[in-house]
Amino acid sequence: MANEKMIITIGREHGTMGEKVADKLRKQFHLPLYDKAHLLKAVEGTEEYDELNAFFNDRKVNSLLYAIAMSASVRANDVPFGIIKNIIGDTGGIVMDGCGNYLFRNRPNTVRIFLHANKDIRINNLVTHLGMTKEQARKEIEAEDSKRYEFHKYYTEEIWGMSNGYELCLDEGILGIDGCVQMILDYIKIRKQWLLFTANRSRT
Repeated sequence: MANEKMIITIGREHGTMGEKVADKLRKQFHLPLYDKAHLLKAVEGTEEYDELNAFFNDRKVNSLLYAIAMSASVRANDVPFGIIKNIIGDTGGIVMDGCGNYLFRNRPNTVRIFLHANKDIRINNLVTHLGMTKEQARKEIEAEDSKRYEFHKYYTEEIWGMSNGYELCLDEGILGIDGCVQMILDYIKIRKQWLLFTANRSRT
């Protein structure tokens, strides 16, 4: 739709400073941030809150709406994905994790990003920015990455982090936070030029 604002989805390995990248992009484009906390707050006090909370915390069997959906032969992701789409609507935004790259894969004005980095660099990021010990950081990274992998596979039947699920995969360990932001900005600029070119060519 012509009035749809841009959505940037950010998937990331744990420890790649995705929150800081997202915050810079949010300020650059004046877009709202939609991470777990913001999405849950948007449906606080409604029955959709329980469904979305179950989705984010992977409590598949504890959700009444989930049970209803399954009894109606609806895919497990239909209910929470529908809630997220309704929250965001045409406002656009920065969507963190939550299978955002899959959820908005067919939406025209969407840029899908994945951040990765060497594990040692990610460990150092957590030690530096969160004050963890190296052993704590290593264990948290392994646990979070495993959880994100299984979560994404369950809800999308796709492999988390595979390049064909994204438009741009960036090594935060090499580029750093500002380098990742600049690469994304450059990509969006080129992408807009390409879309304009193909649109004009299709009319000739």
